[in-house]
Amino acid sequence: MTDPRPEPVSLSSSPFLQSLGGSWQLTSSVSEAWRFRRLHKETSQPVGAFARTNWIPARVPGSVHDDLIRAGLITDPNFGLSSLDAEWVSARQWVYRRTFRVELPPGTRLFLCFGGVDYSADVYLKGQQLGSLAGTHTPGRFDVSGLDRETDHLLVVVLHEPPPEAGQLGRTSQTGTLKPRSGYWWDFGTRLVHVGLWRDVSLQTDAGTAVLDAFPRVTLTEDHAQAEVQVEVELDGDLGLPVTAELIHPDGRREITAGVRPVFMLTAPALWWPAAMGAQPLYTLRAWVPGSAPVERTFGVRRAALVRNDASRARGALPYTLEINGQPMYVRGFNVVPSDLIAGRDGVPERERALVGYALDAHANLLRFNGVGPIASSAVLDECDRCGLLVWQEMPLTSSGTDNVPPRGEAFLANLERDLPALVRAVRHHPSVVLLCAGNELTDEHHVPVNGSDPTVARIRTIVDHLDGTRPFLPTSPSGPEYDLSTDTASQRPQDLHDVHGPWHYRGAVDSYLPHTLNRSLAHSEFGCQAASRESTLRRYLTSGPLWPMDDRNPQVVHHGEWWLMHHRIEEVYGPVEDVSRYVLLTQAAQGDVLRHALGCNRARRDECSLALVWQLNEPWPNAHNTSVIDYDLKPKLAYYRCREANAPVAIHLGLPAPVGEGSLTACPQVLADRPGAGQLAVSLRTVTGMTLLDDRSTVSWPAPGRPIDLPLPEDPCLLRAELHSADGKVLARAEQWIARHVPQPFATLARLPQTTLEAHQVAAGLVVRNTGDWAAPWISLEAAMGVREKFSDNGFALLPGEHRVVQAALHVPDAGSVPVGMTLRSLNAPPVTLDWSGA
Repeated sequence: MTDPRPEPVSLSSSPFLQSLGGSWQLTSSVSEAWRFRRLHKETSQPVGAFARTNWIPARVPGSVHDDLIRAGLITDPNFGLSSLDAEWVSARQWVYRRTFRVELPPGTRLFLCFGGVDYSADVYLKGQQLGSLAGTHTPGRFDVSGLDRETDHLLVVVLHEPPPEAGQLGRTSQTGTLKPRSGYWWDFGTRLVHVGLWRDVSLQTDAGTAVLDAFPRVTLTEDHAQAEVQVEVELDGDLGLPVTAELIHPDGRREITAGVRPVFMLTAPALWWPAAMGAQPLYTLRAWVPGSAPVERTFGVRRAALVRNDASRARGALPYTLEINGQPMYVRGFNVVPSDLIAGRDGVPERERALVGYALDAHANLLRFNGVGPIASSAVLDECDRCGLLVWQEMPLTSSGTDNVPPRGEAFLANLERDLPALVRAVRHHPSVVLLCAGNELTDEHHVPVNGSDPTVARIRTIVDHLDGTRPFLPTSPSGPEYDLSTDTASQRPQDLHDVHGPWHYRGAVDSYLPHTLNRSLAHSEFGCQAASRESTLRRYLTSGPLWPMDDRNPQVVHHGEWWLMHHRIEEVYGPVEDVSRYVLLTQAAQGDVLRHALGCNRARRDECSLALVWQLNEPWPNAHNTSVIDYDLKPKLAYYRCREANAPVAIHLGLPAPVGEGSLTACPQVLADRPGAGQLAVSLRTVTGMTLLDDRSTVSWPAPGRPIDLPLPEDPCLLRAELHSADGKVLARAEQWIARHVPQPFATLARLPQTTLEAHQVAAGLVVRNTGDWAAPWISLEAAMGVREKFSDNGFALLPGEHRVVQAALHVPDAGSVPVGMTLRSLNAPPVTLDWSGA
């Protein structure tokens, strides 16, 4: 008997698929000048009064901006003020063209298929309009069964001007589409409205019926002993035709069945777990009908739910505790924005996978893909499936400055009905996607977060449940009744803090910390603090003038992050700062301290608070200041390491209300850990010359509240440290914080310490850093050369006189060879140290 299983499919080798991606041509058009020039009908133009059309090379899938950059017609918008000179791109229509010949064998039907166009287009074949495309993520399919296989055919796609959506400051109620608004200008990026033929184009043939999609709907029994996998297929053609389905188990075993709705029964299924909770075995489903291309989906067997904890139940709140396979978990992680405003750039999937790796290495277990941007890409979701990083996916609907009311107009609802199903289909088979949400920061007219009774949210929920229904759904985040975390609400109405957002801005040595200290929220799904990017990133991209001053007197500093200027705040805390290097280091130190404090305060309340997500992991455009913890060049800021420290399986929360106090300060060090344990906790307080002011040692077990320790505050700032050791002396966790008296510019002395000296040398994969001077070296910063992705075991730490630290380094060098990699160490009061790192 002939084996009915088809071979794995690729666009380059399938007998049913022919890729039309690759090299195209592109030109611009003001309004419908393309029609006047007959660009949709003719491949050549005669010499005459009108200039002939200038075509440039284009790539499909791709982006118009990327094609223009490669053709030298616009300067890369990442640099200086150049994005201002690229805003015209979205004010044009764009014409893509190519010729092709059908290379597929004859079949009953032939279709021209588009994976998605951003945002809408008309499609012409041999001068005749086939139809229209619309929706950033919505595929299109045109019947071209009569095409002659012996001749070349002209294919033209005319992109319309993108819809006129608002940037961050507008009216959500007037939103007309599900095109992501992040490119219309947001606080983390410039205005760069994306346009392009950004998904695959192909020819597909079949014998009369085709499988358009296949969804493995998994039902897992409570005891995890069995799972049912219903194969839900969407057919075009004979809807009653039996479908053949093959299931490939994680261990390679195969089974096959057929039917109108095939079903597989799994005994003792291999369960998919989040990272650090278990393995991530993946099953593969392939479904096909005779004479058509199979559809392949990878999935995992797991059950995701949101449940109430005691605090949520007592407040009558929504459930916020995520449960996977019946196991509750404390969620910690990051909000994620697009990895690049130009989706078609080379290397975007690699950037996305690198960010997933950074998040996982920082002990994150969930990423929230905020409704500001597009849904997570297949590259991201495949990587999250593989490594066990969970995903909270919001629909691309978001807040605005004037109102946040979900749109209810007929045009929007029609676009919702057309475009939302494709978004759900794109994510529903991924086991990493454990939570769906209608959108970001949606409220009523009174700024109260919406609930499921809002008609637009209810419609979104109906569509999601019809197409999926296997994972929990939230109406929005924050989900109220209070929108923001504020000191007043935390003090007066803590019961109203359910799922809250904010704060985001650095506001000095007290107000940056106090809301987090008082916080009683059940879920803290967005909060942040800003800092400047790495100095190397600033010098690479801020090319339209001098870097200094880093405030609103500098046009390009304003252009690259006008919401996040903080020079004045830094000087309130550290005194006058007059050079870029010191300024960058101080902003990054401040950001790291605030985020670590916020994460620790939330995690210390894990019986009450179910999740804490930092805003934000990354940025899609090189900012001078931003709330990201990894800058555009994939260089982690010092805050990245403080987040990793606070989220580690074993961490120390210092339990300070703020880093300043009146004469004395009370710390309450607490061990925060995923599993119970015991050890020795050493708490010390040292001056900038290394003199010991306090040395407290105790045996601790956890989980348990911390023990208050009174800290004297001398005239100058001093270093509070806590180290946790196991019974055999191994360091389990560290934390340190500079503290000072609550006076104007409390850390000015620290920012003006006398010079010290640093020495560093490599030992295997470790870097030994030593302070050989007489003064403390605060916030020692390590950075590998530009273009090298780096992960250090620690960064941004202090060394007192005579101390040393061994830092492990893992470097990723594109096109790595035997050439050593340059590395630089710096501190506030030490000359930079450079060395060559070998064996990278």
